[in-house]
Amino acid sequence: MGARFREDGSLAIDTRVELIAALHEAAEIEHGLMIQYLFPAFSLKKRADEGLRPAQLALAREWGATILGVAVEEMGHLGTVCNLLAAIGEGPRFERPNLPQTVGYYPFPFDLVPFGDEALYRMLVFELPRGEPLPAPPFADEIAADSLALAAPEPLTYDYVGELYEKIRDGFGAIAESELFIGPPDAQVADTWSVRLDLRPVTSQASAFDAIDDIILDGEGAPADRMTSHYGRFLGIRNAYARAGRFAAARPVVTNPQTRKKRGTGPGTLLTFELATNVAELFNEVYAAALLILQQFFAFAGETQQQREALKAAAGQLMSTAVRPVSEVLTELPAFDPADERRAGAPFELYDAVSVSPFLSARWTILLERLQAVSDEALALGAEVPRLAAVGETVKFLRRRMTEVAP
Repeated sequence: MGARFREDGSLAIDTRVELIAALHEAAEIEHGLMIQYLFPAFSLKKRADEGLRPAQLALAREWGATILGVAVEEMGHLGTVCNLLAAIGEGPRFERPNLPQTVGYYPFPFDLVPFGDEALYRMLVFELPRGEPLPAPPFADEIAADSLALAAPEPLTYDYVGELYEKIRDGFGAIAESELFIGPPDAQVADTWSVRLDLRPVTSQASAFDAIDDIILDGEGAPADRMTSHYGRFLGIRNAYARAGRFAAARPVVTNPQTRKKRGTGPGTLLTFELATNVAELFNEVYAAALLILQQFFAFAGETQQQREALKAAAGQLMSTAVRPVSEVLTELPAFDPADERRAGAPFELYDAVSVSPFLSARWTILLERLQAVSDEALALGAEVPRLAAVGETVKFLRRRMTEVAP
């Protein structure tokens, strides 16, 4: 059978294999967007003694809350993509390439950039609605305007996130519903989290269309009203930031912090201050543990309802009581020599693939071991950074709760 093409001349998705590959890419992008929004939000100044006037500090806190809200919604999009994958018989996807990634792997570079005009420009490009012109380049020409608008390599070509989802939507319409939806309905995850994620269960072609349309609308907004979309909210922040004089709202956090050089990534900033490196490694382990819990939750393999509820609760608690505080600790630690004002940041590095054991009892043992290691390391570092001791105690408590429901 010959290849099918869309009206724009690009290859269309019309097989299960192609649809799974496109959804894998969508999952990686949602994951990547989420952490690229978390990083600048965590970099913002938060205390009255950091050189900001009260009005400026209020703006920084407001902008941070807005960006964190969008990051939560990206987590919901990632969950919806996992539902789309489950509906057609594929497992969840929480892996992604380590950052930084230059143009070529995706149609735009993925970097960890502290809050500022460059970060806001990137956010707008990520969420740019179809037909909307590129935003004005970053202040002081920090990066070239066309560097974030190149097309991805064939065969899956798209310039913006919404365009990728339009292709996926076409794919769900091109394959017979009776053949495509082979996944167990029990694997679908509803939006019953403590923080509203707007997760969409998918059990049919119609529900798949609704889920995809919701993701596009969240990002781009409707043509007549973009203010509440991700694009509209980021545009509002960028305009307010310009009106406020582009003051130093963020701590001097380095771009793309790394604890070690990784194959397949672009040039990053290697942390050399020992305490910062140790805390960054702890962050990576906390982050990996959160991903492992989410992978286990979405990769439904016979867990009881009680076990699934425990996994869901642990994922949310780990993000708010461990991922966030450790990342904020990093933004106050020197990246290099203590005399250097540049600060460290959360690397979001993956040292290994995110995967769960296919054996139900073994996956719980592995998860509990992971949480124990995180708790021990946080408690040890708590001798130098007291806030980390609290993280260690929190993870120890979460592990105890997980032990109670483990098979």
